Amino acid sequence: MRKNIVYSILIVLLSWATNCFSQDLKDYSPRKLKALGDNALEIGDTYSARDYYKAYCDKKKDPKVMFLLAECYRAAREYMYAANYYDKTFRADKKNLLALYHYGEMLKVYGYYDEAKKCFQQFKQNYKGGDEIDYKRLVTYQIISCDSAKKMMDTTQKVEIRRLNGSINKQSVEFSPMYLSDTMMVYGSLRTDTELYVIKNDESSEMPYRHFYVAKKKKGEWQFGNEWLEGEFNQDAVHSGNGALSPDGKRFYFTRCETDWRYKTNCKIYVSTKGKDRWGAPEELPETINMKKYSNTQPAVGIDSKRGDEILYFVSDRPDGKGGLDIWYSIHLSKKNEWKAPKNCGNKINTAGDEVSPFYYNRNKTLYFSSDGWPGLGELDVFSSTGEMTKWTVAQNLGSPINSGFDDLYYTTNSLNDEGFFTSNRQSEPQKSTCCDDIFSFKYVDKIYIGVDGSIYLLPNEVVETVLNGDEVESTVKKASDDSVQYIQGTTVSLFLIDDESGERYYIATDTTDENGRYFFDLQENHDYVLQYESSKIAPPERTISTKGMTYSDTLHLEDVGIDYLPRDIFVIKNIYYDFDKSNLTEQAQKRITKTVLAIMKEYPQIIVEIGSHTDSKGTDNYNIKLSQRRAESVVNFLIRNGIDKSRLHAKGYGETMPIAPNEFEDGTDNPVGRAKNRRTEFRVIGTINQYFEIIYEE
Repeated sequence: MRKNIVYSILIVLLSWATNCFSQDLKDYSPRKLKALGDNALEIGDTYSARDYYKAYCDKKKDPKVMFLLAECYRAAREYMYAANYYDKTFRADKKNLLALYHYGEMLKVYGYYDEAKKCFQQFKQNYKGGDEIDYKRLVTYQIISCDSAKKMMDTTQKVEIRRLNGSINKQSVEFSPMYLSDTMMVYGSLRTDTELYVIKNDESSEMPYRHFYVAKKKKGEWQFGNEWLEGEFNQDAVHSGNGALSPDGKRFYFTRCETDWRYKTNCKIYVSTKGKDRWGAPEELPETINMKKYSNTQPAVGIDSKRGDEILYFVSDRPDGKGGLDIWYSIHLSKKNEWKAPKNCGNKINTAGDEVSPFYYNRNKTLYFSSDGWPGLGELDVFSSTGEMTKWTVAQNLGSPINSGFDDLYYTTNSLNDEGFFTSNRQSEPQKSTCCDDIFSFKYVDKIYIGVDGSIYLLPNEVVETVLNGDEVESTVKKASDDSVQYIQGTTVSLFLIDDESGERYYIATDTTDENGRYFFDLQENHDYVLQYESSKIAPPERTISTKGMTYSDTLHLEDVGIDYLPRDIFVIKNIYYDFDKSNLTEQAQKRITKTVLAIMKEYPQIIVEIGSHTDSKGTDNYNIKLSQRRAESVVNFLIRNGIDKSRLHAKGYGETMPIAPNEFEDGTDNPVGRAKNRRTEFRVIGTINQYFEIIYEE
């Protein structure tokens, strides 16, 4: 039943009624009412099934049907009625432990945590297992929730919560709010003034479909704009929603959902690429993502810290998950334009319950999502976890008032992470039904902003000089002649968050120093961090900092740090010769490499280098690329044979693509001196082995 709840959130709350509703259900026999209810439930018509089962239970007290009626009320999110019939079911049939479990859930919704805990404890003592859902695991979290929920309610954060006005929130479900800018928001909706559609069983019936709409912020108030018409996102006879922008703003991922002949809702993820004037035609992602026979929906987009490729996080009920709906991810290999096989985000995100509506905030590597499997206040709660792919901190409940006893999901923030939106079916007004989600805005009051900065300089007594020798470049390392401080531009500093529970590090960001050797990071309050500084010779120096206990905005100014550093310049290795049309190193070339590259790599054991080889313009482009690649590899292989680890070396053949001198004179005659300069081998530092960013070398 839980999946039915989530699908009703994702797609549409519809009541499929037949012509028999024009008659009084009291005239039907219990047997017929039961049959009609079963048929309605089989095709996914929860609301009709509810009405039939209710009429049946008014005539006959059957615990099995009372349980089905309670399930329908829960699917319709009419929690008070659901609680009543779960309670009646268990009183009539003590063997129906699931009725007891769900009764505890309904008590949690309305804040009766002590009473709910007793239900869960009784369930745990008597439950033997055997269901598809792992209730043994879930009930443990439910018991924990009953204790932690009271603490969460007592430590309410200073957050302004506002239900958006009636121009945006209609009577049906609004969902998936997403910032396009600070003053424009896109969301999904049916745009109806009725809670439920009653669709007659005839061909003239017109089914409503969810589309994207735009809201704009005017004078501090969000107002409905119009249907989103910038691209071909909305389509007739198809539900559209769940939008997510790539971090660079060039790709828009979203979901389209349809119901098949078996009344199963299946969703697929699409992507549209932004052109000069408008968004391009949406393209369905490959079957790698959109696995057949399963629903794939609710995309969110992050960036792979090591490769810089996009990571698509999404929700799916595909096999080998942890529970019902799980959050999965796939990496888009930009160079090959391919999607890697999706992987589950792991048990620090996914539970035996459902995880939905992911949103990834790239600036601090935090995933926000909703779950009913982790300890929470009631139904779906919003959680956060720092990390990426399968490496995450323990999920943290965002607490009250973001979360309530009802369903709270689709959490999303602005660029500063200090305000945003979420959806909820909470009773914002006493008379409001809990059937349908509305969009709420939130703003953290008295939010503090914390930063850290510092500068990097070259350690004393070592200065790297680049000098010109004719038209070629040489690099030398020599003792400093004075005590002047040389600040370093272009070196990297990496920021890691330290998990409070495990002590494990989680990468957050990297900054590159400016011309004054300075770096800067934004920090979150109430966390411990490690700053790691690049070094060419030794293991990277580190500094630990903490924002715990900080109560006001501030920037932490750290003392300058000195490091060993070899610049990212390109240095020509002189006198590296090859026999004509050959790639093998001559004996003279080997001696030259030993005195230059090999010596530097032993002196600086942390550096990673590229060996680049170039040719003149004789021969075809393709032939010269292959020849230069073989020549670069010959240098790399020589260094490996002399004790340099292969992970520190990358061979790259450029062919004739990057000349440093003309191959011909202006009159078209041959320039042998220029050609000789172009037939060169270069040495370039591209990173250090202690950097978090992996050096990815594309052939």
